[in-house]
Amino acid sequence: MATSTTQYIKLGIFVILGSFFILVMAYLIGNEQNIFRPTFQITTVFNNVNGLQEGNNVRYSGINVGIVKNIVMENDTSIRVYMQIQENMLEHIKDNAVAMVGSDGIVGSMLVNIIPGEGTGKLVADGDEIPSFSRISTQDMLTTLNVTNENASLLTADLLAVTQALRSGQGVLGRLLYDSIMAQDLQQSFRNLNRSTAKSEQAIERLNAMIREWRLEQSTLNLLMDDPEFAQQLRDVAANLDSSGQQIRELTGSLNELVGDLQEGEGTLGMLLRDTAMASEIRHGLKHLDSGLVKFDENMEALKHNWLTRGYFKKMEKEQKKLEKEQKRQERKQSRKE
Repeated sequence: MATSTTQYIKLGIFVILGSFFILVMAYLIGNEQNIFRPTFQITTVFNNVNGLQEGNNVRYSGINVGIVKNIVMENDTSIRVYMQIQENMLEHIKDNAVAMVGSDGIVGSMLVNIIPGEGTGKLVADGDEIPSFSRISTQDMLTTLNVTNENASLLTADLLAVTQALRSGQGVLGRLLYDSIMAQDLQQSFRNLNRSTAKSEQAIERLNAMIREWRLEQSTLNLLMDDPEFAQQLRDVAANLDSSGQQIRELTGSLNELVGDLQEGEGTLGMLLRDTAMASEIRHGLKHLDSGLVKFDENMEALKHNWLTRGYFKKMEKEQKKLEKEQKRQERKQSRKE
């Protein structure tokens, strides 16, 4: 009988302890799930929840503040997530806060991170919706990376083809790399272009200078536009030039007639041009005249040395020298006055 009583006492103690332990665990689990705390609810909409489940934690600035209460698929691109948040967070979460799906560590469970927004905003209320930010999923990144790799492969193939063409001297760039004559011609073309550009700039500067001169009040163009007397003088000069041109045309006609007469042998000059016998006689006469002049010079030289006429020639020579000195003196005097 005693043994049965002891067993009953032990069983009662075990049941009491087990019940107490169960109550403590229920309280802790309920407290973790916000069962025994006052809460409020906010929602957000994601394009992709990346494996988020009901009961996952909700964090605000890295602190657990609630749980995911429900996940509802609204359409093929919108998933609404209902979050149960501790009531004391009403004083901290604003309507410009942003919700995003993350993970608890590298291989941990998924959760919702609420990040405070920039600037000022109103405090959230029960049932409000806050904006969300959907991260790029790993599959999307792999797809993008695959497309990038394919594009890089195509680009590498194109670059290889271009490089091979350049190395073989194909195209303009290939010829520039291996054809020294073409490279020199291109360099010469650039030098010529530089010189042409410099000359063009100089021409423009000269043109600007001419335009500035045209704007001067005393310029010729201004005289033509504003001075009627100068314009009349120009018209008179033009008229005189026209008259001179007429006289030149008349003189040209007279010369043409004279040349025609000479060609036909009319007049003395015409005879000289046409009559060969007369021309021969004139040449013969000129020869006699030349020989006579030579003899005359010899006779004059003989008279200078003759004792009868030598004094006369010396007197003439002195007078000539005296006259030359006087002329030089007058010239120096005139130069000093100037």
